[in-house]
Amino acid sequence: MSSQDALKKIGLNENEIKIYLALLKNGRTTPAALSRLTKINRATVYNIGKSLLNRGIIADDLGGSTLYFTPLPVESLNQIIEKPKRELEDKSKLVKKAIEELRLITAEKEYPVPKIRFVEEYQMEAFLYDNFPKWQNELMKTDATWWGFQDHSLVENFEEWIMWTWHTKEYQDPRVKAHLISNASEIEQKMGKKLSRAKRDIRFLSGMNFTSSVWVAGDYLVMAFTRKHPFYLVEIHDATLAHNMREVFKKLWSLTEPAK
Repeated sequence: MSSQDALKKIGLNENEIKIYLALLKNGRTTPAALSRLTKINRATVYNIGKSLLNRGIIADDLGGSTLYFTPLPVESLNQIIEKPKRELEDKSKLVKKAIEELRLITAEKEYPVPKIRFVEEYQMEAFLYDNFPKWQNELMKTDATWWGFQDHSLVENFEEWIMWTWHTKEYQDPRVKAHLISNASEIEQKMGKKLSRAKRDIRFLSGMNFTSSVWVAGDYLVMAFTRKHPFYLVEIHDATLAHNMREVFKKLWSLTEPAK
């Protein structure tokens, strides 16, 4: 990867890269000279200079009547990462403080759990990670088993998440297991070799081709659509519906045979 490609990857645009590289090559330079060197409009050079100043990778020299931009040591590129990290840490502290204060307001009130939640593709991965512990805890209210069917495309697109769930403390509970029916596929054969069938028993039902995934976790029904973009997920919190779907999946499961 070239230095220009690397700079693009960390967030600099094409003109910012031109100005930055020109400063590294020429050292302390006026905006007018930078404009001539890069063929970029002088007003744009001023704006880019401000952007690079804010990123902490160049400095401005106002010691005389003429403005100069000066490159800082290349190690200053770390500021592109460090500054957002510090800002995120500050925001995290503020969020924690706000939560503590808002708890005092809501302490006497109870809020209903949303019955139906629709999750778009850009939110889907985070939603799976965030809600997995909740679903696992729900399992313990019934038979500690994930029941359902799934399209193998979900495993292809979210294999990393599945591997992560395997190592969570919730899934390590010896009572927890998954009884799911899926499509016969290369990815399921691969996962079958990686993960213990005693905990994740995936079976196939002749003549079935699932194009979506549906799981039951306690009183929750989770439906995921990952065959084509845009992906989406629907979570339904309904004890009666979840119970009935669990009974249906148990019956389907009884018609399968263990994978060989």
